[in-house]
Amino acid sequence: MRINRYIIPLLTLGCLFSPLAAFGEWTSPIPAQAETAAPCTLLPFPQKVDWKSGSIKLGKTVSVTGDTKGRMVKTAVKGLTKEVAAAGKDGAPALAVALKLDAKATAPEHAAEGYRMSVTAKGVTISAAKEAGLFNGLQTLRQMVADSKKGIPFCEIEDYPAFRMRGFMHDCGRNFQTIESLKQQLELASRFKVNYFQWHLTDHPAWHVQCKCYPVLNDPKHRTRDKDDTYTYDQVRELFQYAADRNIQIIPELDMPGHSSYFERCFGFKMHTEEGMKILEQLLDEFCAEIPKEMSPILHIGADEVRIPNAKEFVKRMSDHLIARGRIPAQWGGPRDLPVGEDSISQRWGEGGEMVEKSLKPETIKCHSFDSTIGYTNLFDPGLLVRRYFFMRPCGSAKGDDLKMGVMICNWPDARVEDKRNIARHSAQWPGMLAMAERAWLGGEADGDALPCHMPAADSPQGQAYSRFEKRMAKMAKSILKDEAFPYWPEMGVEWTVVGPVASGEADKNRDSVLKGDYGSLQTQKTTGANLYLRTKPNTGCLGLLGKVKPGNTAWAVTTINSPQAGDMPFMIGFDAPARSSRRASGVPKNGEWSQCGTRIWVNGKEIKNPRHYKLAGERQYKGDTWTSPANEIPYDDEEIWWAQDPTKLPLKKGANTIVIEQPYIGEFQSWGASLIPMFKTGK
Repeated sequence: MRINRYIIPLLTLGCLFSPLAAFGEWTSPIPAQAETAAPCTLLPFPQKVDWKSGSIKLGKTVSVTGDTKGRMVKTAVKGLTKEVAAAGKDGAPALAVALKLDAKATAPEHAAEGYRMSVTAKGVTISAAKEAGLFNGLQTLRQMVADSKKGIPFCEIEDYPAFRMRGFMHDCGRNFQTIESLKQQLELASRFKVNYFQWHLTDHPAWHVQCKCYPVLNDPKHRTRDKDDTYTYDQVRELFQYAADRNIQIIPELDMPGHSSYFERCFGFKMHTEEGMKILEQLLDEFCAEIPKEMSPILHIGADEVRIPNAKEFVKRMSDHLIARGRIPAQWGGPRDLPVGEDSISQRWGEGGEMVEKSLKPETIKCHSFDSTIGYTNLFDPGLLVRRYFFMRPCGSAKGDDLKMGVMICNWPDARVEDKRNIARHSAQWPGMLAMAERAWLGGEADGDALPCHMPAADSPQGQAYSRFEKRMAKMAKSILKDEAFPYWPEMGVEWTVVGPVASGEADKNRDSVLKGDYGSLQTQKTTGANLYLRTKPNTGCLGLLGKVKPGNTAWAVTTINSPQAGDMPFMIGFDAPARSSRRASGVPKNGEWSQCGTRIWVNGKEIKNPRHYKLAGERQYKGDTWTSPANEIPYDDEEIWWAQDPTKLPLKKGANTIVIEQPYIGEFQSWGASLIPMFKTGK
């Protein structure tokens, strides 16, 4: 089960690094002045922009001239026209947009997707060497329209991606998503210049793509989930074309020889047997015949998390079979996978400390590779996921090259999902994707690997850069993504003093002193951000401020929240991040309690009980992985996931309020930390 595909960024993410050194090394690739002066919200932010005085008043219509024949351009212009009609004001002239294909429009190294944009009183001019560049320029213009209260600002933009692959993945083998839903997601992802979609079509529950040569693979009786759901080849071709019209290349994944118990149910033998390999060759032949190589140049064969006696033979046979049909094979490239073929693309992933030396350092990348080590949306909570993608570098590099292709953010909800809308709600799909899109487009020389778990002060250059990004992301959530689940809230207004840890048996005798602010000889640390990470689960690398601390310890988190008024004030509050796959988590609190770990909260010296009533009170604690357990067939309930719930209110006085959280660490199934996000303006 792919929930383990993670990597510790650096050993320094425990208690062993110097925060000041780390903060001083990281700088934003965006000049602060260009970002703060921006009269509109752009994400990803352009590589180079010169804001001018003045703007074009937006009317209700658009006049587009020049190179407008391409399918991508037509798609973007259609969207632009619709958005201008909705956002513009009556009486203003048509927005004049000139599109120019010019081989000299960008530097040769930026020709594939780069563009230039000029906005003057005469209108908008977008020039690019290729149609994809025109498409990207139009996406920037569409974002300007979405934030056009003051018109389209005069500016000069030179823009291009640092990495050629900026992708996202869905596991539709375990939880089928309709073509209509995928189309909607592709359209929205393209608005942020995401240009790859990895479509995981098969997994233990089912082979969800049509099969003509072996219809038994589509027989509902052999499926364990979404039994009647199959993507027909017509639908597959339709989605490929829909994606291509939006500058998105689909990489289909037909996982073999692992993740294939459905295959054994259908045929009675395993994929890596001689009989199995012959069938796989026929399946690949059929897929390649139905989906032409011009549409699908890369085909992913999985080859992950499995041990077979004929590993090299299997990989060579399957990859050679694809190469002979004009396809580029791709495989997962982790420590528990089959060896990556000599001519295959490697999708890098990792688990725990063993991958530090193998995946993060760019000099270890010896073949065409893309990076899925930074984090999966289904494991981390929204705060840590966004932080990691914002600060960390794809392929450990400032920018891509021939071998370092880019990044793929993945969503692996192994557990059964009844309402497929919960895939995005429970896994912070869109916040993670926006952070990925920003970093993969801009790149960045600085190494920020240490920052996700020990955030810089809010008034530092690094903290200010993150806060500006949070604000841009929040505006996108309210405009382009207004109809989508977006479980992320700006967190940079909260400062913590972390006290301890102490052995949990010593908590009683230290509690009163901590509540009085008298820390004595107790260890203290300062950190920033409403999401506080002390130690995450082992399969994420035990990331956090106290990454070396073991269960059986207790720490306190102390903060001051300024309230504009007295009364019950809303917060998003949470104390664990359950993996939406292996289910390891402390579970739903008992009524009146904050967690099943013994969490306690004091506001201004008075202990506050949890006012929320749970229908699953005291349930759903899983201390071990549940991939093969019946528990993984139980859909997640919102009560298990704090960011999917409504805010919880705490009684505050007007002005400064001292909040103390006592958080015991009871087991490695627990993500040890706390989230306390004010849902109101707190001031400084």
